[in-house]
Amino acid sequence: MPKLTCITTVYNDGPLLFTAINSVLGQSFTDFEYLIVNDGSDAETTQLLSQIDDPRVRIIWQSNDGLSSARNTALRHAKGEYVTFLDADDSRPDWSFAAIVELLQLHNPDVLFCRGVLQGQRGNPHPFFDDQHFDKLFEKNENGVFNRSDANAEEVWSLAQLIEPQSANKVIRTELLRSFGIGFPDTHFFEDVYFHTLVLAAAEKIAISDFPAFTYYKRYARSQITSTAGLRRYDVIAVSRLTLDHAARVRWMDAPLYRSAVFSSCMKLIEWCEHNVGYPYKKQYLEAATSMTLLLDKTYREFKREDLLALGVRVPGVNYARDMAALL
Repeated sequence: MPKLTCITTVYNDGPLLFTAINSVLGQSFTDFEYLIVNDGSDAETTQLLSQIDDPRVRIIWQSNDGLSSARNTALRHAKGEYVTFLDADDSRPDWSFAAIVELLQLHNPDVLFCRGVLQGQRGNPHPFFDDQHFDKLFEKNENGVFNRSDANAEEVWSLAQLIEPQSANKVIRTELLRSFGIGFPDTHFFEDVYFHTLVLAAAEKIAISDFPAFTYYKRYARSQITSTAGLRRYDVIAVSRLTLDHAARVRWMDAPLYRSAVFSSCMKLIEWCEHNVGYPYKKQYLEAATSMTLLLDKTYREFKREDLLALGVRVPGVNYARDMAALL
């Protein structure tokens, strides 16, 4: 059993896919397997993948079925004690696996959350959007280790829920995923908030890193799956409903602050999509989001806006979430 399984999914990425692949294969720590899922890519990408010759790499081929399906396929094949992800156009510094494994061996967490770096096409790199959340968590415990039994666990899990739901910022115990049946929502976009929420809800022990373990590149000439202004943005409503319905059944959700953090993290995405959806769809989008909210568990009505703000971090969408909660 390797210590780590790293997963990258590929769809028509062409030469750009080697941004992730080279950064993984160049790691100083070598006890890992690297699963690359080719999700029905074009001939160019498929030909490039066929040139990879490294015993740590397993390439899995499937017909195009979407990002969530490709990640779930990889999770079924993962052999590592822990699993993490890296998108095809992002990267990791060559020391990141070694630093990650050092923390895993030291603390033995269910989930390790990692800081990241944001890199545009011009200018200097910046801390990722959620850097202040890590600062606040270290204020709670300078060792960066937290248990569900801790006196401040509700605040800690709420802060962790508000961390950006980015796939590369988590290293998860594989057995946790399998024992709770956690994966990504097949056929849906905006899948990361669902996965992030269920992983955190299942974890009994979490740790955080004080180093940036990945670089996320803002590529202005290459549109993201979720960046269109059309009907695809409606999918965030369906994924939020799935996330909130699943979360409502978790025993930990009787903690009001944590429940509010879960609700806010979904509503942040819904508000963002409402602002960016194409003008012809705005009215219908808001009607769909409102209708979805009215179907949610009534416990989300008790929304702790002021308590979330008192955590001392930026909480995008908190007013939007308060207004939506008032509908219940």
